[in-house]
Amino acid sequence: MGIIVFYEGNNGTQNIVQTVEDTPGQNFKPVKNDEIRSMKLYGVRQGCEITVYDSPDGSTSDDFTIVNVKRVSPEYTVDTFERSYEDEYVVVSFIRNNGLDGKISRIKVN
Repeated sequence: MGIIVFYEGNNGTQNIVQTVEDTPGQNFKPVKNDEIRSMKLYGVRQGCEITVYDSPDGSTSDDFTIVNVKRVSPEYTVDTFERSYEDEYVVVSFIRNNGLDGKISRIKVN
């Protein structure tokens, strides 16, 4: 079972805001609203989809980012949610409105 750790700072720095397992079907508000700016993935399963939203109800009319895990990594850092890119481990898709880092109000894990 993989672990997802959400951080207050970019690049997986500063305080840990919340830690969850990579179990599918999760849909929750983070324990601290508008704090998360990055995350680390520890052994998160291939095919896991993590979506972070600016909107507290998960609306796609505001900023959101989808992180799709392509390959398991012992430790992988998503430095920011405000950049779309792809590498051998993840595909990150950022849909911009007015910025997302430090404004995350809803998280889904599938």
